[in-house]
Amino acid sequence: MIDFYTNLSPNLKASLIITGFLIVMFIIIGRKIDKLKPTDTPGKFLFMIIMMIEMLNNQIKDFYGKQWKTFAPLLIAILFYLAFANTSSLVGLANPLANVGIALSFSVFAFLTIQISGLVVRKPWNRLKDLSAPTPLLLPLNLISEISTPLAMGLRLFGNLLSGSVMAVVVFNLLNALFSGLATTLVLHPIFNIGFGLIQAFVFYMLLTIFLSMAIEEPEIEEAS
Repeated sequence: MIDFYTNLSPNLKASLIITGFLIVMFIIIGRKIDKLKPTDTPGKFLFMIIMMIEMLNNQIKDFYGKQWKTFAPLLIAILFYLAFANTSSLVGLANPLANVGIALSFSVFAFLTIQISGLVVRKPWNRLKDLSAPTPLLLPLNLISEISTPLAMGLRLFGNLLSGSVMAVVVFNLLNALFSGLATTLVLHPIFNIGFGLIQAFVFYMLLTIFLSMAIEEPEIEEAS
């Protein structure tokens, strides 16, 4: 097991560390929330987490209605993983999404999640009719769209983070001549990592939320009937 871990790339090691950290963190937070009584006042950190989860749950309810509890844990877990992964360089870890293999694995994950959820919720025949709307002639184009959309989402993560790193290096070199290297690093490094990282995490989360909700959404005709 140790040899397996040491032979992994820095990106995969960082991904395992982040995953393990999030598992432990949310187990601890979950237990603390379970112990809270209606009359207890949570601490500032716990209160912030509760408010954040409630805000995300309310947003997911708007997309999924009565089915929101099925998909909320998955979507929120992805958002937190990407938020930590995209800002992991702040604590000296390699960015997992800088590895194109990990980025593309999110494409595969998004594709399977959307398609399996659509087949389970809508049933295979209704799912086929959804992809054939408004005319069966569009089925091949709709199938191409179903495959290309998740692929583009994964490549977006990789490409935008890579371009953000390139921009950070360019701006750093430009400003380094005017200010001290330490001052520039302390200001620019957090801004670019937090800014680009959190934005891309939220963009992927929103795109997956939207496309997944579209895959399980019932057409208005069926709802009316």
